[in-house]
Amino acid sequence: MTETCYSKGQKVILVTSQIKNGKWLCRFSIPGFSHVDGGLQGQDSSKGYKTEWEARTNAFQRAKLLLDGPQNMTQEGVLERA
Repeated sequence: MTETCYSKGQKVILVTSQIKNGKWLCRFSIPGFSHVDGGLQGQDSSKGYKTEWEARTNAFQRAKLLLDGPQNMTQEGVLERA
């Protein structure tokens, strides 16, 4: 199932899938960002979520952290990386 959400005016696309053991996984994509969410990659199937809602909520939280990341950088962090 695909769902479109928004965080700070930015579109976030959530893609949910149910795996063989009945648990749920969800990955996200953000148009215009090159980040690839590993929500479905390299996960042990036992780490899925009991409900679709939990999987989507977790993926949306990961997307929000990505979107918030650059704004939370301190000036020192920027200088250290340069």
